[in-house]
Amino acid sequence: MVNNRLRLASRRDVEHRLELLTSFYKEQYGEVFFIGEKAYDPRELILTQDYLESDKLAVVLKAVLWEGYSVPIIVVSGKNGGRYVIDGHHRVLVYAWLRRKVLGYTLLIPRYKPRVAKTLLEVNTVNPLNTPVELFCWRHIVNTIRFLEKHHETLAEVWLETLPIKLLKPTEPPIHCSPKPHELSLKCPILIYKFNEEYYVVDGHHRVCTKLLANEEEIPAIVFTLSNKEIGIVKTARAMGYAEFNKKYCEG
Repeated sequence: MVNNRLRLASRRDVEHRLELLTSFYKEQYGEVFFIGEKAYDPRELILTQDYLESDKLAVVLKAVLWEGYSVPIIVVSGKNGGRYVIDGHHRVLVYAWLRRKVLGYTLLIPRYKPRVAKTLLEVNTVNPLNTPVELFCWRHIVNTIRFLEKHHETLAEVWLETLPIKLLKPTEPPIHCSPKPHELSLKCPILIYKFNEEYYVVDGHHRVCTKLLANEEEIPAIVFTLSNKEIGIVKTARAMGYAEFNKKYCEG
């Protein structure tokens, strides 16, 4: 059974919500003008809710990368020229991570001023209690990226890439690679931090070793960087001196 909270909105859903919001805002503000569909840099938009849900971010990220999911958001151009996201907050962050333009149905409401106005870095991320188990791995990817970008006060750039295992660098001692990963984890991409053309495994050491020991040469990965900052995990990996994944490392 599909969790309705996690159901992806269709274009028809957004258009229906646009009609409802237009009627609501006309009663509240009087002047409301629909000015069409525009392409926005998501990093320049202002969010109007206090938090994002990590598992919903995971669903959207997975759908955009794996399935080409693309549905407009709703934006209000309001007081002092602010561009406020009214619907599609999770899509905005995912498209900002991917450095892609996001399409938005746009309403001009000269008197509009939101109760909440936050940048992508300011908005918090929460973990709902009813996250399906099959999303745990993806939720962990999202939470890790969010934690690091907030810690470093830099919005991440994220992409999907299939990488040769020989290029990957461990960031944990080999003892952590001994247990066999859960079957659901094997279906999830690993998480990589890219720094100076080097690829550091942030999450997924077990999965890398499973593929290496099965004589596979490549692995799908979610790769991200924080303006090429040398984050702590990179410094730690260098200090440990593990240059690569190999059979000795993976067999402990």
